[in-house]
Amino acid sequence: MRIDKAIESFRTQLRADGRSPHTIAAYMRELRLFAGWIGNKTAITKITPANIAEFFTSNTALVTTEGENRCTVSLNRLKTTIRAFFNYISEAGIINSSPARLVKSKPCQRKSPVTLSDSERRALLDTIAKSNDALAKRDFAIVSLLLGTGIRLASLVGLDASDIDFKEGTIVITAKGGRTEKVFMNAKLRQILSSHIKAHGISGASPLFQTSSGKRLCARQVQYRISHWMKAAGITHPASVHTLRHTFATRLYRMTGDLRLVQRALGHRQVTTTEIYTHLCDQSLKKAIRFI
Repeated sequence: MRIDKAIESFRTQLRADGRSPHTIAAYMRELRLFAGWIGNKTAITKITPANIAEFFTSNTALVTTEGENRCTVSLNRLKTTIRAFFNYISEAGIINSSPARLVKSKPCQRKSPVTLSDSERRALLDTIAKSNDALAKRDFAIVSLLLGTGIRLASLVGLDASDIDFKEGTIVITAKGGRTEKVFMNAKLRQILSSHIKAHGISGASPLFQTSSGKRLCARQVQYRISHWMKAAGITHPASVHTLRHTFATRLYRMTGDLRLVQRALGHRQVTTTEIYTHLCDQSLKKAIRFI
């Protein structure tokens, strides 16, 4: 089998596994990089560990299309993609063993996530609540939900009214990888979402968050609205929709000190992914120690 055909087979497997279109596109982009370097028509059985090692010392792997050196995180992601691809090819019985089995990722210091301070969080919510903007009430519910549960943007825009159980205080979301997960609401968020649903006459399988014409809001529209409110609230540092998820996680960790609980709330498969939030609290501790 040629490598280009093997890549298409891998794409089909990723779809069957329920991986998101965004994840699949990222895999394909990086695999095409490798295939272009080694040759699209190269037989998959001819690729050796030496070929893989040579690829990761080439400018194709080490330099971006903009001519800049690829950062460690980006290079590690590329290595993960190559390993995953060849592991699949091996497990599918197309080759005896993965030629990428010797590839190791380089340890690196992960950047601390961008979060809103408590005063910025309050300013954001207050700005939306006090606005006369026709869409402000809907946007207040959106921001409250993101800050109150930490769900991802893709999960938010996919919600229907029927996904909310007000009696139980839960929301069923479609999480990363297509998994169905249950997240919890506090009493205040229940009230906000209940008022939102009643005010807009939303019911059953109707989208929870809609445009003024009644269509489901898309991710880009939510990003635009939250960017608008960030500026209106005077938040000048770089921030995005994902900042609200980081803010939720950081507050939860500070209140509980339980990393496993934060892992469960965010739906992380590995607790190592959640450990970035401990760094923020370490920074706060470092500052506090100076005043003791």
